[in-house]
Amino acid sequence: MPVLNENDMKVVQYFKDSFVEFKDHVTWPSFSDLQRDTIIVAIATVLLAIFLYAVDTLFTQVLNFIYGAF
Repeated sequence: MPVLNENDMKVVQYFKDSFVEFKDHVTWPSFSDLQRDTIIVAIATVLLAIFLYAVDTLFTQVLNFIYGAF
């Protein structure tokens, strides 16, 4: 069985402390909060995609107009 040195023990202690922190000290959001936030992110993502599509389409038309003039 391998012997753990002092640095290895520090890593093990870090993970133990992290587990206790997550288990006992973190306030996790409720399921309804998660659902609400997920819907907000989904809507914001769709709106951003529509905006980027519109800007891309506008730039494409402007560049086609400019290149078509030559």
